[in-house]
Amino acid sequence: MSEQTPRSIEPDITSSLLSSVSITEPWALLERFSELARVSGSDEEVEAAEYIVERLTDLDIPFTRYDPELYISQPLRGAIRTVDRPFEPGPVKTISFSASGTVSGEVVYVGEAGADLLSDEDSTPGEPFSHVEDLTGKIALTSAGFLSIEATRALERKGAAAVITIHPHKREPHDGIATPIWGGAPTLDQVDELPSVPIITVNNPDGEVLIGWATEDRPFTVEVETELNTGWMKCPLVVAEIEGGETDTDEFVLLHGHYDSWYVGITDNATGDAGLLECARIFSNHADRLKRNLRVAWWPGHSTGRYAGSTWYADTFALELAEHCVAQVNMDSPGAKGATEYTDMSCWTPDAHNVIAASIEEVTEAPYTERFPFRAGDYSFDNLGLTGMFMLSSNIPADEREAKGYHTVGGCGGNSDAWHVSTDSLDKAGKDELVRDIRVYALSILRVLNADILPFDQQRYLGRIKETVETYNEIAGDQFDFSPTIDAIESVEPKLATFTEQVERGEIPTDNANNVLLQLARIYNRIYLVRDGQFEQDPAIGRDPIPAFAPVENYEIASDDEAKFLTIQLTRAQNGICGQLRTAEKLLTEAN
Repeated sequence: MSEQTPRSIEPDITSSLLSSVSITEPWALLERFSELARVSGSDEEVEAAEYIVERLTDLDIPFTRYDPELYISQPLRGAIRTVDRPFEPGPVKTISFSASGTVSGEVVYVGEAGADLLSDEDSTPGEPFSHVEDLTGKIALTSAGFLSIEATRALERKGAAAVITIHPHKREPHDGIATPIWGGAPTLDQVDELPSVPIITVNNPDGEVLIGWATEDRPFTVEVETELNTGWMKCPLVVAEIEGGETDTDEFVLLHGHYDSWYVGITDNATGDAGLLECARIFSNHADRLKRNLRVAWWPGHSTGRYAGSTWYADTFALELAEHCVAQVNMDSPGAKGATEYTDMSCWTPDAHNVIAASIEEVTEAPYTERFPFRAGDYSFDNLGLTGMFMLSSNIPADEREAKGYHTVGGCGGNSDAWHVSTDSLDKAGKDELVRDIRVYALSILRVLNADILPFDQQRYLGRIKETVETYNEIAGDQFDFSPTIDAIESVEPKLATFTEQVERGEIPTDNANNVLLQLARIYNRIYLVRDGQFEQDPAIGRDPIPAFAPVENYEIASDDEAKFLTIQLTRAQNGICGQLRTAEKLLTEAN
């Protein structure tokens, strides 16, 4: 099963569906959105939602418009003034969920964070800025750049009265967001996690000037000022409903992306919005041939609400999603001009790999690389345990980005001259690239909608979980023993293999097989991706695979007491994961 093409894909519907993808509807949306600065809570965001509603109405596609109140933070103005020397900076910005206010103080350059805030395979454990002393009353100047969520919190804890971050961009700092609270709005016990200091960002040349002054022998004082509009705002949220006609089922795929933006945000994410609309159109035209249902959702609150729209939907429809959504597919930043690979920015959960890889190969023959899903995008459904397909889309090749002088960013196909800046305009989108990416998405979705047996490889997923636990066991050495988890996995493995063989031979009724596969996906996704409860939201910070076990890396820097505290933490985490694996084993035992 793990290497086979999913069953029951009708060649005629596949060919018909893919050949019907057109640039006409998508490009009309891009032209309209190129006139709209779609900041959440704004009139122009409402105009964009109304355009989507109008097109769905004209295309005779059923939809629901919601208008939830979301907790949004609109940056209005950021400024920096030097007290004792002339300084005329380029564009200066504040970021969403910064505190508003004016602060004066001596500038202290604190360098980079000292720990990798992306938490990838090259990360180093420890608190960001562990080398920095008390900053009470000082203004911290940091080169942590736009990856500054954890960095800012660490500087606040050290007493900084304000934070100045230096972004890599040479002309215009990227817009961004400072809160680690997923969904923007905190729960009552999370209120203290909102940033409490003003934060401004400057471009790289201005940052170099400030570093020079801050590292002189004489004190250097500045005044920073921020102004934001933070509060509850009604934001339209549109969900199209395409009901499959071949079978009577409650199962559905959720295809989604954000339609709010920084500025006009063409490749982040008007191209995604155009792709969503085109997918809604082509799947609606083939609805009578679909075996499962499709929902297509346009979210507000992504950029200024930390994925507030998709979080509201995940909270509001949590039980329905947990019971009936077979996969969530995020369409963000497709169709960037010059994007020819799926290597740097696309990511998915391990069980979806074969579906996505086959779709990329058949549509494009472009290079692709499987990446661990970041805790980012609108992956607001991780805690529910939903299988994830894509997040970002195709990318400009790394050598071309290097030749153009682009630094690493998280969208727009890797075009750092477009991502979260005012230059993300219509010329950054490519017609051929967008049609190609829509076809890749459409084929991947079709293979889920029309497969008799859900085409997600849970053997592959369990194997990836085992590899990760074995790696953590090696890191732990004598300080912690993960063998109970490894034993639990090895107890599940033969039962999963038997189940898979029986499903392939048609010995298990289709509905029963799909029910087990869906429940296994919920378990494995929660083990692999999340730390907190099923109906909670993990914070918007970097994560490693199996985040409950990832703190094992801190043993190497922990004091004796801290090591014992960490052992308690990991023991409880291991109990929880072993319990989930026993549930998986019970499912398989009963199925066999």
